Amino acid sequence: MIALALAGTGQAVRADLAEEFSAKIRPVLEKKCFDCHNENKTKGDLNLTRFAKFEEVTAEPEIWQHVLERVQSAEMPPEKAGKLGFGDLQLMMDWLRQLPKPEGVDCTKIASDRTASYYKGYVMSRRLNRSEYINTVRDLFGVEFGLPFEELLPKDGSGGEGFDTSGNALFLSSIHIEKYLEAADQIANAVLPDNWRAMTAEMQLAREHFLVDTPGILTRTDTAAREVLTGFTERAWRRPIGDDEVDKLMTMFERGRERGDSFDVSMRLAVKAVLISPHFLFLAEPEPGDAGVHRLADVPLASKLSYFIWSSMPDQELMSLAVQGQLQDTNIYRAQIRRMMKDPKADALGERFALQWLDLEKLGDDVKPDATKYPQFDSALAIAMKQEVTTYFNNLIRNDRSLLELIDSDYTFVNARLAELYGLDDVTGDAFERVQLADANRGGILGMAGIHALTSFPLRTSPVLRGRWVLEALLGDKIPPPPPEVPALDEAKMNTDGLTLRRQLEIHRENPDCAGCHDKMDPLGFGLENFDVMGQWRTEDHGNPLDTTGTLPTGETYEGPAGLKKVLLAQKNKIMRHLARKMTGFAFGRELNKFDGCVIDQAMEALEQNDYRATVLIEAIAMSYPFQYRFYPKTES
Repeated sequence: MIALALAGTGQAVRADLAEEFSAKIRPVLEKKCFDCHNENKTKGDLNLTRFAKFEEVTAEPEIWQHVLERVQSAEMPPEKAGKLGFGDLQLMMDWLRQLPKPEGVDCTKIASDRTASYYKGYVMSRRLNRSEYINTVRDLFGVEFGLPFEELLPKDGSGGEGFDTSGNALFLSSIHIEKYLEAADQIANAVLPDNWRAMTAEMQLAREHFLVDTPGILTRTDTAAREVLTGFTERAWRRPIGDDEVDKLMTMFERGRERGDSFDVSMRLAVKAVLISPHFLFLAEPEPGDAGVHRLADVPLASKLSYFIWSSMPDQELMSLAVQGQLQDTNIYRAQIRRMMKDPKADALGERFALQWLDLEKLGDDVKPDATKYPQFDSALAIAMKQEVTTYFNNLIRNDRSLLELIDSDYTFVNARLAELYGLDDVTGDAFERVQLADANRGGILGMAGIHALTSFPLRTSPVLRGRWVLEALLGDKIPPPPPEVPALDEAKMNTDGLTLRRQLEIHRENPDCAGCHDKMDPLGFGLENFDVMGQWRTEDHGNPLDTTGTLPTGETYEGPAGLKKVLLAQKNKIMRHLARKMTGFAFGRELNKFDGCVIDQAMEALEQNDYRATVLIEAIAMSYPFQYRFYPKTES
């Protein structure tokens, strides 16, 4: 009886919502929303006119959840359509909140044959990207190679959630094969030259790291070669290898011996064979015997973990535990995650993840200030600007600090070049050191010169670019490109008519086609106008005092960078959720899908309960179900 009563209550609520939709909600939509969201003009890919019946609304709950979020944040309807009055706003919010929620996802499941449409471009195995290749070679031989790998190997594109770890972007072309052969040649020749006595001290170390055994009175030449190749290949291929695999590599070694080459030189061909093998160049997750969902075996899981945190191969401790099958123990697995995060190799998270997340990789190449107007900008300063961000980010990781310090803090890391730019004293040399900041405008990533240079035009700052960057990189909002028929700002008017940039943007927003996006972007960018193209502090532009106030779509007003940071801290969970999504995409190496929402939800819950500490996010991702499990489809017979 209770169940029937509850069912009856639910049906009554549903009937009330349906009646309210026809009588009250749709008329508000017609008045405030249909002009921009119809079959001919679908702002944000949203056509609301097609929802004529309540049953059509309940059939697509994801769309109405999106509408709720936009109305709740005062982004819909826009100013030009007229904001909702208090009564209509409350009516709309109450009605939207009572709608059926999108169907939940079982967090212990991942995409299968039945739900494969949620996956876009998922790749089981992927090639090492250029940075991972360089790091792996470094750790394989124990030294930093002075070889021009970044010039030799092709640059990788990004895919999935915007990272070069995405399998669907890491294709293998004939050019890649040619360059990998050339790279393997250079590596083998550097470690095993014709005259090893003339090697540099660094390459001597690499040779010693490689040659764990050499022929001698008590050791046959072929025995020593087999011992060396077995250990080297297991490290390079990141798994145990069989005798038959060693036999094939030994044939390479024996060719050299047959033609009279020395032991070192004879090893070169075998080393090249190891380095150009798919077992080295690809991260593979071997298929089990049967289809369905399976936990990754410990050995491939070790590689997946090390390339997430280190962008490199597993070390001896991690691989030993994997071979022994001990990573299935949750406590051991968690302890390894924490150990790896404190290792200097975890700096790869700042160098690979943070720079790509914040879109800073292009600074100094595709994006840079005009050399005539800003002659102090050079490649060394560009590197320093990026290194401030990576050093700062890695400090949060290594010391398990709150990720909220990305938004605001009272310190940063600078070298002499950046200290001069910021007006800081007592910093000398190229090394980065931590400095306390007395100015509340400078702390956090919004106070860093690299962000300001990235979000400026070559000759001037841009509140539009900066506002868009804040929305997309920090808050995770998507801003569509401007309509093709809308003209760009006429900078000549600033000279001939004396119009400030701010006034020009105000005129620009009078165009209804522009206002929807600019009303969100521009107010955020105005708060950063105290920073010039180089990130130096200023109070005026072209002799005009700067107005750095911003009025958000909600009506909230703030002033300057310090005020903007307070606005963003009020949105901290939105920023942290976007950060969690980006790092999950980086770790998974693919575009995220419906089932991955559980990972984000669980990461956010853990972050909120643990002061947003950095280790919590990385642990949540590495220990998540989709990270440790895979669905293997049925193979065609």
